[in-house]
Amino acid sequence: MIQRLRRLSFSSLSALAALATFGPLPVAAQNPVSSAPAPTASGRPASSAVTLKVDTAYTGDTPFAARGTSAGSFSVAQFGAEIAVPLPPVGGNIFPILSLRYRDYSLDRDSVTPLPDRLKSLSAAFTVFSKIDADWSLLASVSPGVHNAGSAFSSKGFGVGVLAIASRKFNPDFGAGFGFVYDSLSKGTGRIIPVATFNWTPAPAWRVTLGFPRTGVIYTFSPELDFEFTAEADFGSFYLTDDPLATGRNKPALNRTRLEYQAVRVGPAIAWRASPTFSARASVGAVPVLNADYHQRNYRVKSERTAPYASAAVEWKF
Repeated sequence: MIQRLRRLSFSSLSALAALATFGPLPVAAQNPVSSAPAPTASGRPASSAVTLKVDTAYTGDTPFAARGTSAGSFSVAQFGAEIAVPLPPVGGNIFPILSLRYRDYSLDRDSVTPLPDRLKSLSAAFTVFSKIDADWSLLASVSPGVHNAGSAFSSKGFGVGVLAIASRKFNPDFGAGFGFVYDSLSKGTGRIIPVATFNWTPAPAWRVTLGFPRTGVIYTFSPELDFEFTAEADFGSFYLTDDPLATGRNKPALNRTRLEYQAVRVGPAIAWRASPTFSARASVGAVPVLNADYHQRNYRVKSERTAPYASAAVEWKF
């Protein structure tokens, strides 16, 4: 599972993020609903709303190596924002969503670290949720966007992510989803990946999720509060125009190529639903996997020890 997660790009994850209107991102993909939301007089599903999300995270400084040679160290401060707008349902059981998402990674790096100072992404997504019957549902999304290193976007960073997952509810406590993710920016094995996700409720207050971009155990302490322990993926593919480090031992030229940022974060989290329209989530923990992979140049920068992290997110519905 970790090897597959290492190959997922940001455009693929953005497609999943567009599903937030129908519930938390991993649950929407993994837990089939029992019935489609009923439309209101405005044509929207009754449970849908325009959703605005803002998130930030910080990964502490840690040393890196590439091809057996020290590659300095860096830390990462990141920011993201997304707005998702549900559209009127089609035929009573097809619910489309339009979303726009921006991500920014700022790298505080040593002068010998072969990475750019900044990575950023701007993508749109058109997502469709359809209830096929009492047990089966379908999620499908297309997510075009631009993903570049540096301060400016360019057409070289254009990519398209595609997601399709068919989900089945086997019983009230267990559901599963099966499908694939496609990423046009990836040049490795992550260009197209089969996907399997699972969601289990062993007791009324407990949920277990297995999938991407988040796997974990969730305990509902109260209607307003969840405690979690999760492993979550944070990844992106970006186009580099210029080599971030002109010279380096045993280093190929890194201009006009693609960089895949790869991280796995593990730790506890707390989720708070302050009201039906406002929620927040905070987490801390460790980053055991943090890589930057120039797949086309067969050159990977890998962390040499686990880094600490902290993250926070808020969500408004209106």
